[in-house]
Amino acid sequence: MSFLSFTFLIFILASLFVYYVFPKKYQWGVLLAANMVFYAFSGIGNFVFIIASSLVTFFCAKIVYKMNANLKERKNALSKEEFKTEKQRVQKNKRKVLVLMLFINVGILVYLKYINVLAKFHTIFLPLGISYYTLQTISYFMDVYSSKYECEKNFFKYFMFVSFFPQLIMGPINRFNQLGKQMQEERNFDFDNIKHGVMLILYGALKKYLVADMLFGKIASVLDPAFDSLPGGVALFGVLMYAIYQYADFSGGVHMVLGFANLFGLDMMPNFRQPYFSVSLADFWQRWHISLGAFMRDYVFYPFALTKFMQNISKWCNKKLGKHFAKSIPACMANILVFVLVGIWHGPELHFLIWGLYNGLVIALSDLLSPVFEKINVLLHINTKSRAMHVFRIVRTFIIVNIGWYFDRIVDVKKSFVYLKNTFCHFGNPAEIFSYSYLKELLGNITEFQSQIVLVLIGCLITFVVSVLQENKIDVYKSIQKKNIVFRWACYYVPLFLIILSFSFSAGDAGFMYAQY
Repeated sequence: MSFLSFTFLIFILASLFVYYVFPKKYQWGVLLAANMVFYAFSGIGNFVFIIASSLVTFFCAKIVYKMNANLKERKNALSKEEFKTEKQRVQKNKRKVLVLMLFINVGILVYLKYINVLAKFHTIFLPLGISYYTLQTISYFMDVYSSKYECEKNFFKYFMFVSFFPQLIMGPINRFNQLGKQMQEERNFDFDNIKHGVMLILYGALKKYLVADMLFGKIASVLDPAFDSLPGGVALFGVLMYAIYQYADFSGGVHMVLGFANLFGLDMMPNFRQPYFSVSLADFWQRWHISLGAFMRDYVFYPFALTKFMQNISKWCNKKLGKHFAKSIPACMANILVFVLVGIWHGPELHFLIWGLYNGLVIALSDLLSPVFEKINVLLHINTKSRAMHVFRIVRTFIIVNIGWYFDRIVDVKKSFVYLKNTFCHFGNPAEIFSYSYLKELLGNITEFQSQIVLVLIGCLITFVVSVLQENKIDVYKSIQKKNIVFRWACYYVPLFLIILSFSFSAGDAGFMYAQY
């Protein structure tokens, strides 16, 4: 069910009406029913997978929670040595449940998303949101496993959290103790939530339809044709369009998702925080797809870095290479593992693996070489806290990120290396490669493209202004509410007008890029 469809408009209005009219103690049931209706539009057969994933994690979490509770109860009744032995036995049994849960949950995901494609079996469509709800159910289990909070006793309330319809298309990957508990609370109708939700939806739709959908076809025109080579300037032009498109599409979609949740009075985990203002690649990945990064940090990075094997490596490095390497090596290896997994999560193609390795290695090397960079700054008398240095770091990070986008977007690995080399070594004559005749051959209808670029620039300017304000810790929504009524209504109607205008120049809803992951 597309966010742009008339069916979805009727669905969201009907869901909101029933949600706020029904007795408050049944509101969670209304959300559950709305989730089921939304998911049914993706195919009734897909229910098998989301229910299976939910059942497995729900009951496995109950088992490990009971183990934790029993161990806690027996602590005072056992001697110190007996308790240590009992704890080891419980940990061993918990690990068996963990392995079983991962085998079933990850096994379903790997089969449907990877083995089925790589082995060229009969092609089947991926169930809606499988990558997102799989990680979400795993995070719930792991939090109960580590005694972060109690397990949910009502399966239907848990399933309501897993299947919450806005998050199924592109996340965020929410945590049960944050969103799940909110969804069970009784809520009164709050017009401010409606206003805030609508503004988030309009801002997200502006980025999605005014910017991303305008660029979608043109990026393909530049980067997808089977050219043996391409002038570096043109390849860079295509990758820069892709950088804008991907951010506008994904962050725009997430803002719409956050807006829909806000209509129900729910606050989801934010997924973006002005990533193109990052001062390092590590900083970028703390601002981009935040919920996936948090999942990888909590359930992959730290568990791997703190393993006995990695701690032994750290001790060896401390003796042979010094404290810096002892501290950095486990984190570096964990970062590489995380980004390899993130690359594979995007899809079973080599270019995603290379993209993941690139990001992991750059972050690892920057961490390892940080003392060298600090000495260079001292030798050159560089004020690292100056505004000029801050801007330099933002530009440097933007370049590093865009080098990675060559491997993310260009499916043919050989071609991605050729295009990257041409960008630095064979840029081409700008007057020729950006001439009217060349662009017409490359892009087709130039007149239409000029109109699209104007709309894209307007959308980018609005996004840039909002991002600058947010980067300076200004709550844009609250600031708008303090303005006069003309300005406030303009903030609703201007984006709406631009979104409607964009439909005249786009080929229609291109779908959400991250829905395929």
